[in-house]
Amino acid sequence: MKKIRIIFIILFTLISVIFTQFSCNNNSNNNIVLPINLNASFPLLTQKHVQYYQLEKDARSIQIVFDHDIMASTADDNIDLCDVNGTVKDHYELIVDGKIVFLEFHNDYDLNGGWKYDLSLTEGLLSKDGHTINGHEVYEFRTTSTHIHDYTLANTTDTTTRTLIACISDIHCGDQRAIDGNYSWFKKNADVLTDYLEYVDNHPNIKELVLLGDLFDEWMVPYNRKPFDSNQNINSSKDYFKAIANASINQPIFKKLSDISSGGIIDVIYVPGNHDMLITQEIIEELIPNVKWKSDVTGLGKYNPVDEIHMEHGHRFDFFNCPQPLINEGQILPPGYFVTRLYASGLASRQQSNKNTLSIDSDIEFITAWAAAFGYTIADFGLYADTIQMDSSNVLMTGIDGYNSNMSFNYAREMYATDIEELWPQTQEVNNVPNSLSVFLAILNGTYLYGATLFEYLTDYFSTDQPKIVAFGHSHEPEIKVFPFEHAYTGIYANSGSWIDAGQSKYKVRTFLIINPGNWSGSELDVVTLYQYNLNNDSGSTGYKPEFIKEESIKH
Repeated sequence: MKKIRIIFIILFTLISVIFTQFSCNNNSNNNIVLPINLNASFPLLTQKHVQYYQLEKDARSIQIVFDHDIMASTADDNIDLCDVNGTVKDHYELIVDGKIVFLEFHNDYDLNGGWKYDLSLTEGLLSKDGHTINGHEVYEFRTTSTHIHDYTLANTTDTTTRTLIACISDIHCGDQRAIDGNYSWFKKNADVLTDYLEYVDNHPNIKELVLLGDLFDEWMVPYNRKPFDSNQNINSSKDYFKAIANASINQPIFKKLSDISSGGIIDVIYVPGNHDMLITQEIIEELIPNVKWKSDVTGLGKYNPVDEIHMEHGHRFDFFNCPQPLINEGQILPPGYFVTRLYASGLASRQQSNKNTLSIDSDIEFITAWAAAFGYTIADFGLYADTIQMDSSNVLMTGIDGYNSNMSFNYAREMYATDIEELWPQTQEVNNVPNSLSVFLAILNGTYLYGATLFEYLTDYFSTDQPKIVAFGHSHEPEIKVFPFEHAYTGIYANSGSWIDAGQSKYKVRTFLIINPGNWSGSELDVVTLYQYNLNNDSGSTGYKPEFIKEESIKH
């Protein structure tokens, strides 16, 4: 009996120790507060490029949703909205409703367009159950820019608040022969362009109008017609460009451009393109008085309104369409000129046929590309290669760029093929190409300029002072893209598109860029927006107005 009692005491003691230990451990766990952070989200807003939240310029509030109910007394001191000028706390109220905090702007306060705002949450912000922000969190917001049509459209001489650059390119105005002969790219949009220029002239915030090349089209001439023709009083490139400006549908356009450039309010900038690479400063200043000419090399130009924005036509990097000054001394017309002459013949004739044979047997890059370009053009218009007589001297030159003798397409091909690839590195030096391109890449740039933009300007491997925004024309494809990655982009590529007739393009036409440099607007952002000038479909309205397509911004 005594032994049983001893065993019972030992067992009881052991059980008590175990129970006590378990209780202590359990109580210890209950005393530990797990570090659960207070997290915020913005479900009503879109996060763009995994960098910032897009906020409409006319937004009246920001809704912040937390994962715990917020202690209202901690909100005011620990939620702050700031911009480049500091806090804007005096312009909003914070309203706490459970897990949601509404940041509501006062009725007399409007957000700036194209502006960067930072929302700060600090660790003093508490939930009702004791959770807090982990340190200091900052969320970036960017407002959409003010739509160009939302400004009050009234003619004003006030230049102090003007910050916008309007950019158009690739109008391709032809002379009266091209218009009457149906081989001009530009005809149906003439009245619309005149209306657009009137719109620009009356806009209160446009500071500059940049014409980014190919306003004139000296190339679009059927190969069997004379570029220069004394019967038309066209004996030189100067006469040709004057004839374009004086064509019936073009006269209102050039008058309006002259009015703008001479008005002393909006600067008109001209950068040459490939179809008007033979134009000179003297000619352009005669046709558009007071225009600002931006050319760095014969047949090429560039413009930098501010250091971080670069603008040019884009043919500098196009093997087929850049100036070729080393093939023949004193002449710069490239192979693309002859392809365009054939294309113009197709426009003029509109022949329909399924026969499209053009066989040039070679594996040399230039010859292959030449064959492809000619083959495509022949197929596109149903022309006959044997009718064209590639070996016959039926390409009329009549003095353009100093070519006085007629030539065959095959002769032109051989003229370039002899040295064009070997001379390509030197040609790029003469043309001020920043980073030398291979022939293959330069041929690709004829249809896809985004690659040239990245290689030449937006990759810091080659340059530490690369621009933030690069604007081109030339390709006729209006677009805006960021580079290199959505979540870590360092540059923006923009293309202004064209104003050629819609039936002549597979892309949107009547497009233009609006660029708002932060250095001028006071914003931390450079903003570029793409628009199309369309019929105004608003009820009771007439005429045209800009239609938004896309926008991107970048810190300058």
